[in-house]
Amino acid sequence: MAEGKSEGGSRIAFRTKSDLEIMDDGFKWRKYGKKKVKNSPNPRNYYKCSSGGCNVKKRVERDREDSRFVITTYEGVHNHHSPCVMYSNGIPPQDFPSQWNSSHPFSSQ
Repeated sequence: MAEGKSEGGSRIAFRTKSDLEIMDDGFKWRKYGKKKVKNSPNPRNYYKCSSGGCNVKKRVERDREDSRFVITTYEGVHNHHSPCVMYSNGIPPQDFPSQWNSSHPFSSQ
């Protein structure tokens, strides 16, 4: 895992061994681009969070040195809760305890 700062905010990357290109992280994404990567047979895919007003981006690519691994890089901080988290326990979002809003790792509130 690597962390860093981009001009738009925070950035974090995960390297995960997986046969799947896209792993479910609980958020909904819209693909907006694909690019060939120099010195790699695998393309890089670009996604934006599909929640209105959220500017988080995700970049997904195979590790060029070991294609068994997928590198997923997130840029920005979600301004909402994951739809998966909100409904997995049957708790409607408005009924979340108030302390969840400030301590949620993907929330800027």
